[in-house]
Amino acid sequence: MIKKYFSNPYFLMLLASNLYCIWYFKNHDNGFVTVVWIYWIQSVIIGFFNFIDLLTIKNYDPGTAKLNGQPITEKNVGCLPWFFLLHYGLFHFVYGIFLLIKFSILKVDKSFLLIGVAAFLAESLAGFIRRKTAEQEKKFNIGSLFFLPYLRIIPMHLIIMVPAFLGVEPSIVFLVLKTIADIFSFILYQRMWQKASGV
Repeated sequence: MIKKYFSNPYFLMLLASNLYCIWYFKNHDNGFVTVVWIYWIQSVIIGFFNFIDLLTIKNYDPGTAKLNGQPITEKNVGCLPWFFLLHYGLFHFVYGIFLLIKFSILKVDKSFLLIGVAAFLAESLAGFIRRKTAEQEKKFNIGSLFFLPYLRIIPMHLIIMVPAFLGVEPSIVFLVLKTIADIFSFILYQRMWQKASGV
């Protein structure tokens, strides 16, 4: 099942970035702090591009989502991206405060952070262009698109938060678990995206 994804450049980039984070954590004293902030910014980038996706979507199936109990129509579809931005943004604002308390941003390796964020931003932009190209030929399930980011970010952040709440010292085990969770979340994300786009 996983073998076919090794020809997927997005999957390979995801795997490479996770392995690099593990290597970095193992070889730097404050590595975990930097990695945590990279994960948080990655999560924000995922949400940002999903917001732009929802904001610019034209070719969608209106029966796949509801707003206030009513099916999405051309009149209210514009509310959906802003509703997503509100609760996704609020979660990351509160979560960001939690990280500031637990993991001082002053200890972050800025050079490594910029490299990690730039790589993920490039991958996300390429994925966004690919989705917009597919949208010209396929109708998208707008309901699935609304929830897809959570498939990627929830496992990622649980791996970060669990040791913090339990008072357990972060170790490479948690980063390996995060990598596994990220891989399977990516696969599930891809499958749901294919269903959402009718590919």
